[in-house]
Amino acid sequence: MIPTLKDLYSMPDKAIMIEDIIGKTITDIRCKYGEEDGWLDTAECFIELDHKLYIDIPYGDAIDALVVEPTPEAKTIFENLADIPHYFVNKEGKTIAEVAKAYKKRKKNVFNRLKKILFDYDPPIKEYKPYKVEYHENKLKYIINRTIVNYLWESDRTEKGFFELDNGYLISEQYMAPKGTGLAGLHYYDSLDTLKERKGENLTRHSQRKDS
Repeated sequence: MIPTLKDLYSMPDKAIMIEDIIGKTITDIRCKYGEEDGWLDTAECFIELDHKLYIDIPYGDAIDALVVEPTPEAKTIFENLADIPHYFVNKEGKTIAEVAKAYKKRKKNVFNRLKKILFDYDPPIKEYKPYKVEYHENKLKYIINRTIVNYLWESDRTEKGFFELDNGYLISEQYMAPKGTGLAGLHYYDSLDTLKERKGENLTRHSQRKDS
Protein backbone atom coordinates (compact mmCIF):
# COMPACT_ATOMS: atom_id res chain seq x y z
CA MET A 1 0.00 0.00 0.00
CA ILE A 2 1.43 3.38 -1.02
CA PRO A 3 1.35 5.90 1.88
CA THR A 4 -0.60 9.10 1.31
CA LEU A 5 0.76 12.56 2.13
CA LYS A 6 -1.41 12.49 5.27
CA ASP A 7 0.31 9.25 6.32
CA LEU A 8 3.73 10.83 5.83
CA TYR A 9 2.89 13.63 8.27
CA SER A 10 2.98 11.09 11.11
CA MET A 11 5.88 8.96 9.86
CA PRO A 12 9.29 10.45 10.87
CA ASP A 13 12.35 9.53 8.79
CA LYS A 14 10.27 8.79 5.70
CA ALA A 15 10.55 10.60 2.39
CA ILE A 16 8.27 13.13 0.73
CA MET A 17 8.45 13.85 -2.99
CA ILE A 18 9.65 17.27 -4.12
CA GLU A 19 6.37 17.65 -6.04
CA ASP A 20 4.51 17.35 -2.73
CA ILE A 21 6.77 19.91 -1.04
CA ILE A 22 6.11 22.53 -3.72
CA GLY A 23 3.08 24.54 -2.68
CA LYS A 24 3.68 24.00 1.03
CA THR A 25 4.35 26.91 3.43
CA ILE A 26 7.40 27.25 5.68
CA THR A 27 5.93 27.73 9.16
CA ASP A 28 9.15 27.31 11.16
CA ILE A 29 12.83 26.46 10.83
CA ARG A 30 14.67 24.94 13.76
CA CYS A 31 18.44 24.57 13.93
CA LYS A 32 20.73 22.63 16.22
CA TYR A 33 24.26 24.04 16.49
CA GLY A 34 27.37 22.25 17.66
CA GLU A 35 31.04 21.66 16.92
CA GLU A 36 33.26 18.84 15.79
CA ASP A 37 36.96 18.13 16.38
CA GLY A 38 37.31 21.47 18.15
CA TRP A 39 37.66 23.51 14.94
CA LEU A 40 34.47 22.90 12.97
CA ASP A 41 31.04 24.43 13.57
CA THR A 42 28.07 22.21 12.72
CA ALA A 43 24.37 22.89 12.20
CA GLU A 44 21.33 20.77 11.48
CA CYS A 45 18.25 22.58 10.16
CA PHE A 46 14.69 21.26 10.21
CA ILE A 47 12.13 22.91 7.90
CA GLU A 48 8.54 22.84 9.13
CA LEU A 49 5.81 22.72 6.49
CA ASP A 50 2.21 23.79 7.14
CA HIS A 51 2.65 23.18 10.90
CA LYS A 52 2.47 19.46 10.10
CA LEU A 53 5.90 17.97 9.43
CA TYR A 54 9.60 18.75 9.26
CA ILE A 55 11.89 17.99 6.34
CA ASP A 56 15.61 18.07 5.66
CA ILE A 57 16.93 20.07 2.70
CA PRO A 58 18.07 17.40 0.22
CA TYR A 59 21.31 17.16 -1.74
CA GLY A 60 21.73 17.75 -5.46
CA ASP A 61 19.11 16.52 -7.90
CA ALA A 62 17.07 14.65 -5.31
CA ILE A 63 13.47 13.78 -6.14
CA ASP A 64 12.45 13.64 -2.50
CA ALA A 65 13.37 14.91 0.98
CA LEU A 66 13.51 13.16 4.32
CA VAL A 67 10.69 13.69 6.78
CA VAL A 68 12.55 14.20 10.05
CA GLU A 69 11.92 14.84 13.73
CA PRO A 70 13.77 17.86 15.20
CA THR A 71 16.06 17.10 18.10
CA PRO A 72 15.14 18.72 21.46
CA GLU A 73 18.22 20.96 21.15
CA ALA A 74 17.00 22.49 17.87
CA LYS A 75 15.71 26.04 18.38
CA THR A 76 13.61 28.21 16.09
CA ILE A 77 15.51 30.83 14.10
CA PHE A 78 12.45 33.10 14.04
CA GLU A 79 12.24 33.90 17.76
CA ASN A 80 13.42 37.47 17.23
CA LEU A 81 12.80 39.14 13.86
CA ALA A 82 13.73 42.65 14.99
CA ASP A 83 16.34 44.60 13.02
CA ILE A 84 19.92 43.64 13.85
CA PRO A 85 22.11 46.28 15.58
CA HIS A 86 25.67 46.88 14.40
CA TYR A 87 27.80 48.67 16.96
CA PHE A 88 30.78 50.86 16.07
CA VAL A 89 33.66 51.01 18.57
CA ASN A 90 37.23 52.29 18.76
CA LYS A 91 36.49 55.48 16.84
CA GLU A 92 40.13 56.56 16.84
CA GLY A 93 41.26 53.25 15.35
CA LYS A 94 43.79 52.48 18.04
CA THR A 95 45.77 49.26 17.94
CA ILE A 96 45.31 46.64 20.64
CA ALA A 97 48.64 47.68 22.16
CA GLU A 98 47.57 51.33 22.25
CA VAL A 99 44.22 50.44 23.83
CA ALA A 100 45.95 48.31 26.47
CA LYS A 101 48.45 51.06 27.25
CA ALA A 102 45.71 53.69 27.63
CA TYR A 103 43.64 51.38 29.83
CA LYS A 104 46.60 50.62 32.07
CA LYS A 105 47.20 54.35 32.46
CA ARG A 106 43.54 54.99 33.39
CA LYS A 107 43.63 52.23 36.02
CA LYS A 108 46.58 53.99 37.70
CA ASN A 109 44.60 57.23 37.94
CA VAL A 110 44.26 58.22 41.61
CA PHE A 111 40.48 58.50 41.38
CA ASN A 112 40.14 55.05 39.78
CA ARG A 113 42.56 53.51 42.26
CA LEU A 114 40.42 54.85 45.10
CA LYS A 115 37.24 53.41 43.56
CA LYS A 116 39.02 50.10 43.20
CA ILE A 117 39.88 50.05 46.92
CA LEU A 118 36.45 51.18 48.08
CA PHE A 119 34.13 49.48 45.58
CA ASP A 120 36.33 46.94 43.73
CA TYR A 121 35.64 49.00 40.60
CA ASP A 122 37.60 48.76 37.37
CA PRO A 123 37.14 51.46 34.72
CA PRO A 124 35.60 50.33 31.42
CA ILE A 125 37.66 50.14 28.24
CA LYS A 126 36.22 53.28 26.70
CA GLU A 127 37.62 52.52 23.24
CA TYR A 128 35.21 49.58 23.07
CA LYS A 129 32.20 51.52 24.25
CA PRO A 130 29.93 51.94 21.18
CA TYR A 131 29.91 55.46 19.82
CA LYS A 132 27.39 54.71 17.05
CA VAL A 133 24.85 52.05 16.22
CA GLU A 134 23.24 51.19 12.89
CA TYR A 135 20.39 48.75 12.36
CA HIS A 136 20.29 46.25 9.53
CA GLU A 137 17.11 44.63 8.34
CA ASN A 138 16.56 41.10 9.63
CA LYS A 139 15.69 39.33 6.40
CA LEU A 140 14.61 36.12 8.11
CA LYS A 141 11.16 37.72 8.18
CA TYR A 142 11.03 37.17 4.41
CA ILE A 143 11.34 33.39 4.87
CA ILE A 144 8.75 32.58 7.53
CA ASN A 145 5.23 31.91 6.18
CA ARG A 146 6.39 31.85 2.55
CA THR A 147 5.39 29.17 0.06
CA ILE A 148 7.91 26.87 -1.65
CA VAL A 149 7.53 27.14 -5.43
CA ASN A 150 10.55 25.25 -6.76
CA TYR A 151 13.73 23.34 -5.95
CA LEU A 152 17.14 24.03 -7.55
CA TRP A 153 20.54 22.38 -7.41
CA GLU A 154 24.09 22.94 -8.65
CA SER A 155 25.53 20.98 -11.54
CA ASP A 156 28.00 18.98 -9.42
CA ARG A 157 25.06 17.67 -7.31
CA THR A 158 27.24 17.24 -4.20
CA GLU A 159 25.92 20.17 -2.14
CA LYS A 160 22.57 20.89 -0.56
CA GLY A 161 19.93 22.17 -2.95
CA PHE A 162 17.88 25.36 -2.73
CA PHE A 163 14.18 25.82 -2.06
CA GLU A 164 12.80 28.79 -3.99
CA LEU A 165 10.07 30.78 -2.25
CA ASP A 166 7.13 32.68 -3.70
CA ASN A 167 8.78 36.06 -2.98
CA GLY A 168 11.97 35.19 -4.88
CA TYR A 169 14.07 34.23 -1.85
CA LEU A 170 15.98 30.95 -1.86
CA ILE A 171 17.16 28.94 1.14
CA SER A 172 19.76 26.24 1.60
CA GLU A 173 21.89 24.82 4.40
CA GLN A 174 25.54 24.17 5.18
CA TYR A 175 26.12 21.43 7.72
CA MET A 176 29.77 22.14 8.53
CA ALA A 177 32.14 25.13 8.34
CA PRO A 178 35.39 26.31 9.98
CA LYS A 179 34.79 27.44 13.56
CA GLY A 180 33.90 31.08 14.02
CA THR A 181 33.03 31.80 10.38
CA GLY A 182 29.27 31.75 11.00
CA LEU A 183 28.76 29.75 7.81
CA ALA A 184 27.27 26.61 9.34
CA GLY A 185 23.47 26.74 9.30
CA LEU A 186 20.76 28.18 7.11
CA HIS A 187 21.80 30.20 4.06
CA TYR A 188 19.39 32.51 2.27
CA TYR A 189 19.53 34.60 -0.90
CA ASP A 190 17.15 37.44 -1.72
CA SER A 191 16.94 36.59 -5.42
CA LEU A 192 18.06 34.14 -8.08
CA ASP A 193 20.55 36.73 -9.33
CA THR A 194 22.15 36.91 -5.88
CA LEU A 195 22.40 33.12 -5.79
CA LYS A 196 24.02 33.04 -9.24
CA GLU A 197 26.56 35.66 -8.14
CA ARG A 198 27.62 33.31 -5.35
CA LYS A 199 27.21 29.93 -7.02
CA GLY A 200 27.44 30.56 -10.76
CA GLU A 201 25.03 29.92 -13.61
CA ASN A 202 25.03 26.12 -13.50
CA LEU A 203 21.75 25.69 -11.66
CA THR A 204 18.89 23.39 -12.58
CA ARG A 205 15.25 23.73 -11.54
CA HIS A 206 13.16 20.77 -10.48
CA SER A 207 10.37 22.06 -12.73
CA GLN A 208 12.71 21.69 -15.73
CA ARG A 209 13.99 18.18 -15.07
CA LYS A 210 13.31 15.71 -17.85
CA ASP A 211 11.91 13.02 -15.58
CA SER A 212 9.48 15.34 -13.76
